Amino acid sequence: MNAQFPAPADAAAVPQRPVVLIGPMAAGKSFLALHMSKFYGYDFVDADQVIVSRYGVISGIFAEHGEKYFRDLEADTVAEILRDPDHANAIFSVGGGAPMTPSTRELLRHEVVAYLEVDTETVLPRISGNRTRPMLQPDPERRWQELYDSRRACYEELADITLDGRGNRPVAEIGADLEAALVRLRSPRSAAGTTDSSQEAQA
Repeated sequence: MNAQFPAPADAAAVPQRPVVLIGPMAAGKSFLALHMSKFYGYDFVDADQVIVSRYGVISGIFAEHGEKYFRDLEADTVAEILRDPDHANAIFSVGGGAPMTPSTRELLRHEVVAYLEVDTETVLPRISGNRTRPMLQPDPERRWQELYDSRRACYEELADITLDGRGNRPVAEIGADLEAALVRLRSPRSAAGTTDSSQEAQA
């Protein structure tokens, strides 16, 4: 059963939209989106999984065609999913670099965006020795920090909700934070501009 949210009085004029999860590589966005699907009734969509199903593994796309080609595929995929009414109830996880593409960033300004914040200590066990993420080569820890430093301001700017994923918090706790923030954000009071869900969602 789909999750139900308090709705504004004119809800019929405000169609439901996907919730877009952004954040750095290895933050746990896909894991969180899957948890929300299982326990809160959302649909689960992952941009990277869609790309892999259509075009092959991402590292192979990078190796054969380069980053720009991949970013174009990624931007087209994100736009397509956001347009698709079948994904209106989705938690939609996008790759760490997706918001850095100008066309994608502009689209996300008009969506509900949740930013999963992590730090180096949290992701280090997940990326150490990793050879499958082309953007992290040849030094995953150093490259992850460089990328995060260059992208963090964009994540923060786009976020309607900020989730604390640092310190290996259980996904159930983060998911509960996200659900509570979405209920507040989609409530009549919030629709009138009286609730700051981004601040309230931070642990």
